[in-house]
Amino acid sequence: MNIRDSVIKKLIHTHTTISTMESCTSGMIASMITDTEGASAIFPGGYVTYLNETKILVGVDSDIISCFGVYSAECAEAMAKTAMKNLNTDIGIGITGTTGNLDPNNADSIQGKAFFCIAIHGDAHIFEISADVTDMNRHAIKKMYADKVFEKLSELI
Repeated sequence: MNIRDSVIKKLIHTHTTISTMESCTSGMIASMITDTEGASAIFPGGYVTYLNETKILVGVDSDIISCFGVYSAECAEAMAKTAMKNLNTDIGIGITGTTGNLDPNNADSIQGKAFFCIAIHGDAHIFEISADVTDMNRHAIKKMYADKVFEKLSELI
């Protein structure tokens, strides 16, 4: 059994709910959660908020993006907490970053850099990913980011 399956099965067994707000992974984390049978018991849904305006629309404070940038630990934390609050879950995951090309609309874009937050038990656990993605396609980068999220989640639950 892989890490992702064991994490989701443990969440199901403990009736621990989880939600997501994803940007750079484009919903891959949510998709990977629902790959495990029975996940509907613990996963009410998630958001794919690719644009800054969409993050703000669902509840991320625009001042966070203005002050710290969309590709920041602070934004990832706000995303996780917003998903958790809006969907009334025990755990919220927020992830933001750059996959392949630099984002011309956001000055804080760094190729292969992402931030994610796992909000759980009232604590926000923030992580940074910096990877050489030169020879990777976008799908492979998204999967690498998602795998890192599940790796850290397995250590926290």
